[in-house]
Amino acid sequence: MSGVQKQGLAPFIYTDQINYSSHIRSFVLSVLGICVLDYALFGLFYSFTPNIFTAWISITAVFLLIFFFLCRFSLKCYSSPAFIKRSHVLFQIVCFSTGLLLGINSIIITYYLIHEVPQLTGSHILTLTALLLTTSHIIALTFLTQHIRYFFLFFLPSVLPLIISHLLSRDHQHTLFYLAYYFTFFATLLCAHATFKIHKHLSQVLEKNKQLVDVAEQHNQWTEELCQQLQHEVNKSKDIEAQLQFNNHLLEQKVRDRTYDLTQMNESLEEHRQNLAFAHETAGIRPWEWNLENQTVGVTNTYSQAVKRDSENHYMLLHKIVHPDDIERVKNALYRHICGETLRYEETYRIKRPNGEWSWIHDVGQVIQRHPEDQTPLRMVGIHRDINQERKDQERLKLSASVFEQASEGIFILDENFNYIEVNPKYEQITELDKQVILGKQLFEITKQNKLHHQNFQLSILDTLAHEHEYEGEFQETYHSEKSCFLWMHINAVKDEQDRVINYIGIVSDQTERKHQEQRLSYLTNYDTLTDLPNRFYYQQQLHQYLVNEAAIQHLAVIRLNIDRFRTLNELVSNQAGNELLKQVAQRLRISNIDALLVAHLSADDFAIIYEMSPLHPPIHQLCNNIVENFSQPFYIAEQEYFVSVSIGVAMFPEHGRQVDNLNTHAEQALNEAKRLGGNTIRYYSNERANLAAQYSDLELDLRKAIQNNELVVYYQPKMTTHDNLVNGFEALIRWEHPSKGLIMPDIFIPLAESTSLISDIGQFVLHQAAKQLQRWIELGYPQVHIAVNIVVQQVLRGQLLHDVDTILSQYKISGHNLELEITESAFLENTETVKTVLKALKDRHISIALDDFGTGYSSLAYLTEYPIDTLKIDRAFISKIGNSKQDAIVNAMIAMGKTIGLKVVAEGVETEAQRDYLQKQNCDILQGYLFAKPLTALDATKFLQQHS
Repeated sequence: MSGVQKQGLAPFIYTDQINYSSHIRSFVLSVLGICVLDYALFGLFYSFTPNIFTAWISITAVFLLIFFFLCRFSLKCYSSPAFIKRSHVLFQIVCFSTGLLLGINSIIITYYLIHEVPQLTGSHILTLTALLLTTSHIIALTFLTQHIRYFFLFFLPSVLPLIISHLLSRDHQHTLFYLAYYFTFFATLLCAHATFKIHKHLSQVLEKNKQLVDVAEQHNQWTEELCQQLQHEVNKSKDIEAQLQFNNHLLEQKVRDRTYDLTQMNESLEEHRQNLAFAHETAGIRPWEWNLENQTVGVTNTYSQAVKRDSENHYMLLHKIVHPDDIERVKNALYRHICGETLRYEETYRIKRPNGEWSWIHDVGQVIQRHPEDQTPLRMVGIHRDINQERKDQERLKLSASVFEQASEGIFILDENFNYIEVNPKYEQITELDKQVILGKQLFEITKQNKLHHQNFQLSILDTLAHEHEYEGEFQETYHSEKSCFLWMHINAVKDEQDRVINYIGIVSDQTERKHQEQRLSYLTNYDTLTDLPNRFYYQQQLHQYLVNEAAIQHLAVIRLNIDRFRTLNELVSNQAGNELLKQVAQRLRISNIDALLVAHLSADDFAIIYEMSPLHPPIHQLCNNIVENFSQPFYIAEQEYFVSVSIGVAMFPEHGRQVDNLNTHAEQALNEAKRLGGNTIRYYSNERANLAAQYSDLELDLRKAIQNNELVVYYQPKMTTHDNLVNGFEALIRWEHPSKGLIMPDIFIPLAESTSLISDIGQFVLHQAAKQLQRWIELGYPQVHIAVNIVVQQVLRGQLLHDVDTILSQYKISGHNLELEITESAFLENTETVKTVLKALKDRHISIALDDFGTGYSSLAYLTEYPIDTLKIDRAFISKIGNSKQDAIVNAMIAMGKTIGLKVVAEGVETEAQRDYLQKQNCDILQGYLFAKPLTALDATKFLQQHS
């Protein structure tokens, strides 16, 4: 039993000892009987009874009867701890007084009766005294050893007067008789101490059984098997009690026998000595004897042979066996006791074992022999107990307690019902709850249990512990302190020798910061921080998951989007404005594609959409058209209006591929085709276009040859005045008549030419062909006709444009009034000062400047005032949607704005009568489109001019 358990049982043992004090009534009556018997025997053998002896027996009888009734009254009135305490004091007084009366009797018999009764001899006196004391001591052993203090309060007053009188009388005549007395007294003390230990152990066992019974009653859910085991323990304890009582009776019988037969008593004492030695050996107690005259030590233990041999050879002194660090403290304690400053010597120190190891012992001793003259101590005896293992256990407990308190992880201990019985400071820190709040509560009682699924999760943990006796997992928990955290928890059961769970020990680690870091890392890994959209890595991963899970998704489309001319815009405005545009584009894509599986930002101006094609969702072409339409609305950045268009490329699963790389490649090929067409358009991947793209690299070489071999042809599309439906002029459009591939449209080879130096050569070619045709028409009598030629930014920035213009004006003898140069908004975004200078020089040559594809760029309104523009061309993307109220409003606003600032307005892409009628009502100046004529060869254009002039 541990020290804590003994301390917990002490109050119950004390109360039990008081309860056992009910035997004190029997003790008082028994002593009274012995006294009366002693008095009667004296009167039986001697005719004369001294008065003092009679007075003593009378007083003793009165007092003992009073004591008897007081004890009886006290035992009947046990009602409170305070009354029990007073009864305890009363019993001590009774024991002391009874012993004192017997001690007085021994004095009376020894000193008074021998003078008043001549027949009495010393032997008779000692016999009477021995009869009275020995029998009384046997009775005391029977009734008072339940409480050792009662016994000593009776025993000491009864024997001390006799001992003191003997020592004072220096009577050497009956020395053997007195030695027998002393030996009997000493044996009685040993018996009393042993009997007390037995009663104390019995009380502990009984009280422990009582506690077990109480626990069993409180936990009525325990199985019948546990109850039977508990009953077995109770029965076993009763058997032990019965056996102890039986042994007690045997011991009493042996004590009686020793009073009559010294030989039998010696044999019994030897037997008890052996039993005591065994008890000492079992308890680790080693008696020792120190002869202070020759400074030798004898230890009767398992190491006694080695110690004795050393003593014989070297007269071992204390410092030879005591640890050097402890020797001074031990000597000091010994010195104080030897000098009489302490009642007994007691110290804890290390002693050297025969194998050289140091072992901790608890040493207790007392001087038992002094020199009769100067009281110099001659012999000292004591016992020491090996506490080495206890010290190690204490150190381990201290270490465990330190680890428990200082651990960087939260640690808690539960009872078998999952209630907290101990927590460490780290667990308090994790929960932000005080220890007093936590203790006594069930494992999850300190958490918030607002949601049913979380309650079920907690119950599953308890169920796992109940059946598997172990749990390990990670989960999120919110405590009553309002603290929410991610926890890693590991709980193990602690079992007793019978494999029953007695406790649970849990270790908790706060994983909140790690979880947040993981979430942040996951976000940074999978999301673009600028747009808050999934990034390329997450896009690739999700696309792979969708493709491998064909059972869930059977058809999907990969849509790649690219902002037209974003790089140019980003160079024109600040990076901050460019980033803001990307954010708004991402937000617009997110809102307008709620049915999409995923909207991702792959790179600077590159976006992607994964879209499931199913009857429940709009068709893919409708989705793409909606995206283009949504981008017709302006973006507002820093109070500046920007028009942005997108190019879209689409590849579909499984038609265009079953692998991630194939789908991405095909979607990107479709996107590149849309960009080559000038942007603001949608292209779907097809095998024909794929084959053409595969041959795209060969076109550059063919294109170089085409310029040399005159394979390039200029077509002319008429531009009609709105009010009279007559030809106002023509737009020169380049075509390529490839010898093997046939007619190739400019949306195929112009982007290739723009990426090389060929665009300048093509531009020169178109200018020369247009000027030559213009000269012919003027010669045919059409001096007012003009031709519009498209130029690109490379022609402007290369510095060759003005030279080429001057060359054709001079070579073909035409006026700048008959020539119009169309330039897109992208030219205004690069090197604006150079562009302004070139355009001003063109204006000085009376050449008109037209802003092509108005409304599809970034900041068209600013260009209308900053650059010398004469004509505003509304892009076909707006004209094709006339009939939609919102688009009509936009077209109407463009025309009105152009008119307001004095510009000619040209509408291109007119294909229906309704479009023409609407534009006529809005006073658009010039119309161009398939409604009037497709691009014509020079010969057909001449005929058209002749018919509509």
